[in-house]
Amino acid sequence: MLRISTQMITERSLSSMLRQQSELNDTQQQLSTGRRVLTPSDDPASASRVLGLNRAVDTLSQYQSNIDRLTSRLETEEGALDGITNLLQRVRELTVEGNNDVLTTLDKSAIASEIRQIGDQLFSMANSRDSGGEYVFAGYQSGTRPFSYDLGVYSYNGDGGQRELQIASDRTVADGDNGFDTFMNIATGPIATVNVAAPTDPAPAAITAGDITIDGGNGNGAISIGALPLAANPTQRAVQLRDAINAISGQTGVRAESNTAPPDTLTLTAVGGTGVTVNIAGTATTANTGLTTGATAPVTSKRSVFETLDLLAADLEAGKSVDRYITDVQLAMDNVIEVRTTVGGRLNSIEEQQTVNEDLKLNLEIHRSEERDLDYTEAISRFESQMTALQAAQQAYVKVKGLSLFNYL
Repeated sequence: MLRISTQMITERSLSSMLRQQSELNDTQQQLSTGRRVLTPSDDPASASRVLGLNRAVDTLSQYQSNIDRLTSRLETEEGALDGITNLLQRVRELTVEGNNDVLTTLDKSAIASEIRQIGDQLFSMANSRDSGGEYVFAGYQSGTRPFSYDLGVYSYNGDGGQRELQIASDRTVADGDNGFDTFMNIATGPIATVNVAAPTDPAPAAITAGDITIDGGNGNGAISIGALPLAANPTQRAVQLRDAINAISGQTGVRAESNTAPPDTLTLTAVGGTGVTVNIAGTATTANTGLTTGATAPVTSKRSVFETLDLLAADLEAGKSVDRYITDVQLAMDNVIEVRTTVGGRLNSIEEQQTVNEDLKLNLEIHRSEERDLDYTEAISRFESQMTALQAAQQAYVKVKGLSLFNYL
C-alpha cells in the first residue's frame, strides 16, 4: 500500500505549478516579442534555418546599400559628363565659327576668350566630387584631386583603377571611371604636315600652271595651284605660294600658313585623308619655291582635352586656321559620350539588380517569418489555456493543503 505524505503532495504540486508557470512565462514572452523560437532549444531545426536566413538577408541588405552608393556616385559622374558634353559641343560650334578667314583678329580673340572660359569650367567639372566628398575621376585615389595645372602643364594625379562594389553574389559594378582615359589620353585627328623651306633664288622666276600640284589625300587627286608670276624676292614668293595653295584648299583639303621663324617658310597641313603629296616640275624648282616633290603621311597623337582647348584658343588669338581642331574637339566629345554611355548602362544594370535583390529579400523574409514568427491566434489560445490550468492547479493545491484528519475527529 502506497503512502502519500503531505511533503510528497506539496513537492509534486509545487513542481507542477512551477512547470506551468514556466510554460506560461514562455508564452507571454512569445506574445511580447512576436517570435515563436526564442532560443535554439525551442526548435533546433528552425533555429538553424533562421540563422541561415538571417545571414542571407543581411548579405542582401549590404548589396542594396552598395547599390545605393553606386547610384549616387554614378549619377554624380553622369551629371558631370553631361555638362562636359554640352561644353565641348559649344567649343565645337565656336571652332567652326572661328575657322573663317573673314573674321577679324578681334573677332577670333573674342571666340578664343570664350573657349578659355569653357576650358576653366571643364577643368573644374573634371575635378568633381561625389556626395561623400570623394573625387569622381581619380580612380582608386579618390581622396586626391585628380587634375592639376602648373606652368602650362596639365597633370593627372589619380590612377587608372576602377573601384568595384558587389551588388550580387557573383556580380560587381565599377563605381566610376578614371580621369586619364576620360580626359587625358584622347586621340587627335590624323594630320599631315609639310614644312616648306624658304626659296633660295633672290628673284624667283614665274611658274607655269600645272608645274606645281597638291594632292591632299581626300580623293580629289592632284590639283594644280595655277600659275605664279615673277616674284621680287623670296618673301613675295612665299606669299604667292600661300595664297595659291589656300585658294584651292576647298578641293585639296590642304591649308598653308606663313611662319615668322624661319622667315619666308610655310607649313602645309591636311586634316584626315591619306596624306599630302606635292609634285613640282618644269618651271617649278626647289630653289624658286622651297617645295620638294614627295608624299607625307598623316600622323595621329594623343593629348588631354584641356591642352586641345588651350592650343585652339592660342591659334585663334594668333589668327591661324583652326580646322584641325574641329576633329580633335569632336573626338574628345565622342570619348566623353562613350564613357557617359557606359555609366548609363551601369545605372540601368544596378537598377534591375536592385529589383531582383528586393524580390529575393522579400521571399527570404517571408520564409524567415514562417520559421520564426508567432501565430498569435494559437499563442493567445494557448496562453488562456495555460492560465486557466495554472489557476486550477493553485486552487486545487490550496484545497488539498487544507485537508486534515483532525477535521473529521
